[in-house]
Amino acid sequence: MLLTQHHPRRFGTLRHVYPVISRRSGGLSLGVNLSPTGLCNFACVYCQVLAEEAETKTGLPIVPMDRLETELRQLVGSVNDGSLFGQPVFAPVPAEKRILKDIAFSGDGEPTLSPQFAETVRLVANIRKVLCEESVKIVLITNSSTLHLASVRSALDLMLQNNGEIWAKLDAGTPEFYRTVARSTIPFQTICSNLINFTQEFPVVIQTCFLSLHGKGPSAEEVWKYAERLNELDKVKYVQIYTAARHTPEDWALPLANSQLDDIAEAVRQQTALEVRLSYSN
Repeated sequence: MLLTQHHPRRFGTLRHVYPVISRRSGGLSLGVNLSPTGLCNFACVYCQVLAEEAETKTGLPIVPMDRLETELRQLVGSVNDGSLFGQPVFAPVPAEKRILKDIAFSGDGEPTLSPQFAETVRLVANIRKVLCEESVKIVLITNSSTLHLASVRSALDLMLQNNGEIWAKLDAGTPEFYRTVARSTIPFQTICSNLINFTQEFPVVIQTCFLSLHGKGPSAEEVWKYAERLNELDKVKYVQIYTAARHTPEDWALPLANSQLDDIAEAVRQQTALEVRLSYSN
């Protein structure tokens, strides 16, 4: 299986950090998993965690910081000395993909729901400063549901001071489509308001997954409404539009063809004038 199509969040004896070859990072990304129990306030139709039937979502997971620090230092060290690529699963990775691009808060759930999020941002920032090249980013992949919280904003401000980048999800243009894709009790308007207010102060990358649902891609009207939502935002660095590359929990949620993604991207470019980057399913 291609490494870009399989992102296991366990690696050897490590339980809280893991290496992946990321399509959207363009190389090696080290994931930080603050949600080992799968705690999330979304249940997206394309979620790999749901597809793999991860551990039961119960309570706030508490991650031992000393172990997380030890694991991250060990993993970064294995990248720096090249020993990671001696592992059979990473041996085929070409030289141009062996460059560490980022340390990313992702994992089995929404990272910002963890009560340890701010503490872990400080930890990662310190390790990056000592062990990583200046070009290495700290990335947060978030569903945008907590961007209004002062504690989250404070942590993200520290991230941005350390070459941070926020990848904020926006998977719909209308409440109806959002409910179908995200299957969350968080209102769509809350997500939109969070992004509008947040991007007045902080830059974001918008991340969007479009799929074929019950045999149909998003309608032209849905794409139009989605672009309208983008036009409400201020500091958008660029937009990542992609489709599923891995197994989804629903057999009616399938990847879009490359040509369909191309058409969506072109429509968004024409309506917003934003840079749009695409990641195909293969």
